[in-house]
Amino acid sequence: MSDLPAGVTGAIGRALAFNLRHHGQQFGMDNLRFTDLYVDVIKALKWVHSVDPAMAVRVARRALQDAADEGDKLPVPLKDSALCLRHSLTQSSVPYGKWSEDQADAFVTAVLLDIN
Repeated sequence: MSDLPAGVTGAIGRALAFNLRHHGQQFGMDNLRFTDLYVDVIKALKWVHSVDPAMAVRVARRALQDAADEGDKLPVPLKDSALCLRHSLTQSSVPYGKWSEDQADAFVTAVLLDIN
């Protein structure tokens, strides 16, 4: 069990899902994979990862599932969300730095494998 408060990780996950939906609407699903999510959202996810990598995977998994919810007016396809997250993780965020492509790939792969 993680020492991170559930309310904090839940808020980070909701912010990530909202950010994915917003960018999907603003830039279109075809361009989502090339857009950067808000740096504060990515910084928060990287912070969770630095404290508890398994919790970061669960937070991101839930966010991708929420963004892809078919009950939503404009669901974001899982593949597009995953590619956007992967791209955003490779952008610099102080103090967690810029993840390598391999690091981002490994994280997003772990997220996708965690989806039931």
